Amino acid sequence: MVTEYAAHFGLKEAPFRRNQHPKWLYLSGQQKEAIIKTRWMVEECGGLALWRADVGHGKSSLIEYVMTAWRKQFGWNCAKLQNTGTISGPHTLLKEVLAAFGIESANTTRKMVVQLETWLLEQQLESEKPVVLFIDEAQSLNSRVFPVIRDLINLQTRDRILLQIVLAGQLTVDRKLKNFPALRSRIASATTFQPFTHEECDGMLLYRFERAGAHDPFRIMTGRANRAIYDASQGVPRDIITIADAAMKEAFLRNARVIDVEHVHQGVLSLEGRSDYVPDFGEDVAALTPAASAMNRAALDTLRQMRDFACAG
Repeated sequence: MVTEYAAHFGLKEAPFRRNQHPKWLYLSGQQKEAIIKTRWMVEECGGLALWRADVGHGKSSLIEYVMTAWRKQFGWNCAKLQNTGTISGPHTLLKEVLAAFGIESANTTRKMVVQLETWLLEQQLESEKPVVLFIDEAQSLNSRVFPVIRDLINLQTRDRILLQIVLAGQLTVDRKLKNFPALRSRIASATTFQPFTHEECDGMLLYRFERAGAHDPFRIMTGRANRAIYDASQGVPRDIITIADAAMKEAFLRNARVIDVEHVHQGVLSLEGRSDYVPDFGEDVAALTPAASAMNRAALDTLRQMRDFACAG
């Protein structure tokens, strides 16, 4: 079902969905470099890569994108640990790792280690293709788990490390890794993701409009609006999407055919519960007068229909 505001701009679906489907991911230059370097690490059986970034920089979406691509492109066996905050110790970690690869776990830690090593050796003998484990939100891991991750990397034959691990976490993950130099020294590839540039912000918005079915993505939003979104988001990808989505809805409600700077400002104001958005509109604040608040007829019709359904006997 196409929402009214997406159809209003000639789109087949909402362009700023917050799911992790790979079709929505726009890759920055830095993300492309990280993918290439991590692929080299995996192909060379380097053992451990580290992705770190602040909140909202798309680590989880990038993991989903890479896992999907590598499975289809190379036939690699990839799995992911996501709810790391619940992993309290070695036993829980090993159980989660085995479950991620579809292996029913034994009842003791020692037996699970043997299980995993045996399975990894079997995988090497059958296909010689890498087995890759992504650990998301690594900063939430209990400190007792990090020595076990080191031990997992130590599962190896004479020729190769059997399990390739990609740790993805917020910047605070470094504080924990500093306490485990034996693990930290095993990092073969590391990337710290920075906020998008203005050009990358522009590219992501156009990419999203195009993926949502726009015939001419350049006609949906003005350059001034794009700049306002970038300034308000400070280049953080998740915030770019949140503000652009709010601006698009504001433009629809005011029956505008193009998203302009005043819609971005109104969208930011609608998100004022977010203390990290501090609007500073300068002279443009005059655009936010009550005269601009005439609601789109389709939106009003929807509200009337909702009231009729709600009040029906």
